[in-house]
Amino acid sequence: MSKPNRDLISICIPVYEMFEQGVDYLKHSLSTIVEQDYPNIQVVVSDHSLNNNIKDLCDKFASTLDIKHVFNRNNVGSSSANINNAVHHADGKIIKILFQDDFLLHPKAITLQVESLISSTRKWCITACAHTQDGTSIIDPYYPVFNTNILFNNTLSSPSTLMVYKENYQQADLNLLWFMDTDCYYRLYLTTGEPAICHYITVVNRRHPNQITNTLVDDELVTFEREYLKQKYNS
Repeated sequence: MSKPNRDLISICIPVYEMFEQGVDYLKHSLSTIVEQDYPNIQVVVSDHSLNNNIKDLCDKFASTLDIKHVFNRNNVGSSSANINNAVHHADGKIIKILFQDDFLLHPKAITLQVESLISSTRKWCITACAHTQDGTSIIDPYYPVFNTNILFNNTLSSPSTLMVYKENYQQADLNLLWFMDTDCYYRLYLTTGEPAICHYITVVNRRHPNQITNTLVDDELVTFEREYLKQKYNS
């Protein structure tokens, strides 16, 4: 593998209380960032929560991480708005999205995805991932494959697998929740082409009862968003 790139990577984390689990999940995620061997990382936490618990946690990590905490009082409850706000405050040339309940698998996670991105001629990169239900046991590895019907057929996985040059980042659509990620992927494809694929598992997606797909998503929402996208792209 070639020498690691030294460009600043901004890991953008949208956060909220997450039914009183948000602090614990974020603490675990931040601890995996501290362990990274990549030499130039900034963490940007965009906070929709209504108390200072997450800010206090970020303050505790300030001695070991270059971490920027920003409260986001706009569009509270919209993960799309919170991701956009985190990216807006990022200083890095390259953006890495990471949801607060997901985490990096091992110390080379960022280096491996950065290398996959910069060694290609692509403007964005999706990494292989795995899953966990207890935060410890790693199950169900997933290896992404791009398809041109990515808008309605997500073969890439969650936003936590995305890395993209900031100048190419596509603003998440505030009208979307379930299809927010595939809409971003589709617009990245339309504007920059296909992604690079990191075939190493670097990210772990956490499954739990309080994740958005289990609390806010139902058939009515999915149907509404599908029709919205058909009109958006005249398809």
